[in-house]
Amino acid sequence: MGILINITVFVRYYLDLLIDKLFGLCYDPTREYIPPIKNPILLESATSLAKKIKKHELTSQEIVKAFIDRIHEVNPIINALVDERFNEALKEAEKIDEDIASGTIMEVDFQEKPFLGVPFTSKESTACEGLSWTFGIKKRKGKKANFDAACIKSMKQAGAILLGVSNVPQLNLWQETSNPVYGLTKNPYNTTRNVGGSSGGESSLLAAGATPLGVGTDIGGSCRIPAFMCGVFGHKITNNLVSTEGLTFRTGEETDSMVSVGPMTRFARDLAPFIKVLVGGANAGKLNLDLPVSIKKLKVYYVTDPGDSLMSPFRNEMKKVLMKAVAHLEETCDLKPQELVFQDLQYQYKIWKYWMSVEGNNFKNEINDKKGEVSPMKEILKHFTVGGDFTTATVLNLMNGYLKTANMVDMTKTLKEAFLTKLDDNSILLYPSAPFPASYHHTALIRPYNFACFAIWNAMKFPATQVPMGLNKDSLPLGIQVVAAPYQDRLCVAVAKELETAFGGYVPPTVSGQ
Repeated sequence: MGILINITVFVRYYLDLLIDKLFGLCYDPTREYIPPIKNPILLESATSLAKKIKKHELTSQEIVKAFIDRIHEVNPIINALVDERFNEALKEAEKIDEDIASGTIMEVDFQEKPFLGVPFTSKESTACEGLSWTFGIKKRKGKKANFDAACIKSMKQAGAILLGVSNVPQLNLWQETSNPVYGLTKNPYNTTRNVGGSSGGESSLLAAGATPLGVGTDIGGSCRIPAFMCGVFGHKITNNLVSTEGLTFRTGEETDSMVSVGPMTRFARDLAPFIKVLVGGANAGKLNLDLPVSIKKLKVYYVTDPGDSLMSPFRNEMKKVLMKAVAHLEETCDLKPQELVFQDLQYQYKIWKYWMSVEGNNFKNEINDKKGEVSPMKEILKHFTVGGDFTTATVLNLMNGYLKTANMVDMTKTLKEAFLTKLDDNSILLYPSAPFPASYHHTALIRPYNFACFAIWNAMKFPATQVPMGLNKDSLPLGIQVVAAPYQDRLCVAVAKELETAFGGYVPPTVSGQ
C-alpha cells in the first residue's frame, strides 16, 4: 500500500508540473504588467494614514484621490473593481477635511473612529448601498443593493470611506474570481495567474496598491485563499462575532454558521483595529485584542502536511517556507516548536464538505437568484453545448452536490478536541496554505480540492490568519497560515506581526519583465 501511495504522489506531482507547462504555453504570451506604485501614500498602512490625517500631515482628500487614481491606473489590467462611488467618496473626504479644519472633528472623534478619512473597498457580494450586488449571477445583472451590510455599516461608523465593490466568483463558491457578469480578475504579480476566491477582487486591489483595506468574507478560505495568492494578509475571525446580515442572501439571523467576515490588509498592524471595528465593542472585549502577547513565551505547534489525498502534493518551496517560520520561532521562543500529526486531517476536505451540507443554503435555488431550483442535468447539457448562464465552476458545484456522511460529525468533534488539547490562550499552530503558489487561470477546475488547508479551519471554527512570506523565484507570493483556538485571534495577529518583521510581509508586485 505504501508503494502504491508513493507512486500515486509521484505521478500527481509531475502531472501538476505538466498541467502548468501546458497552460503556460497558452497564457504566458498574454501576460501584462501593472504600472509601478509611484505615490508613497499608496504604500502606507491604513493606521498610518489615519494618524497622518489626525496630525494634519495628509488630508483625506489627498488619500482618497491617490487610491482612486491608482484604481484608474491598474483596474483596466486586473479587472478587480466592478462598481464605484468615487464622486461621493471625494465629497465625504472633503467634508471630513473641512470639519477637521474647523475644529468640528475633535480628539474624541478620532478615538471613536479609528479609520476616519481612510478609504476601503468590499467584495461585491456584500451589500453596499447604491452599488452592484449581483454575486456574479446573470439574472441579477444590474441589481444594486438598497442597504449596507452590517459590516459595511461598522466600517462607515469607524469613519472609513467606501470607494467601491470588487469582483467575486458566482455566488462566492469557487477558488477563482470569474463570472459572466464582470469577467475574470487577474493577479497583479502575474496577470496569467489566479487571484483566488471568493474575495479575489479585494486581494487583487490590495496587492496592486489600489486600496488600503478590504472587507472580505470566509466560509471555505474565501479571504485567506486570495490573500495567499496575492501576497497580503487575510484573517478569518472567530465565528459568530460579526453579523452575517447583507452577505449574499444572508439575513443576520443565521446561527452557528461557518461563514465569517474576513478583514484583508497589506500590513499586519492594520489587522487588530480592523477586527475591532468589524466585531464591535461588546464582542471586541471577548477577543482581548489589546492584551499584550509575549512571542517569547508562546507555545508553537506545526503541521507540515495534512495528508489529504484529494490535494496535489506539496512542492518543496511550500514546505521550506513553513519550516522557515518554524525555525524563526524556534530561535525566538523559549519552548521548541512541536510537530503535530493527526490522522483525521487527511479528511479535511470531506469534513468541510459535510458541514457545507448543513449550512442551510439551497445552492440550486440561490444560484438561480432564488427563483426556483435549477436542473443540474439541464444546466450541464446547456453549458457544454449551447452555453448557459453559469460558469464551469458553478456547473461542477451542481455536479458535485453535498457530502452527507454521519461520521463526519464525530470526526470533527474528535479532531477539534485533539487540537484544543494543544491550543490554549498561549499557543498557536503553523499550518500550510496550499500545495503551490498561484497557478494559471482555470487550472483549479482540474485541481478542485487544493483549498482544503484553508477550509478545515472554517469547519473547526478556529481563527486563522494568512501571512505573506515573500516571493518565490517566479515572483509569486508564498505564505503560511497561523491558527489559534477560538477567541484567541490576538495570538494569530501577534505572530503575523512577528513573521512580517522577520520575513518582510507584503512585497509590491514586479512591474516589468526584468
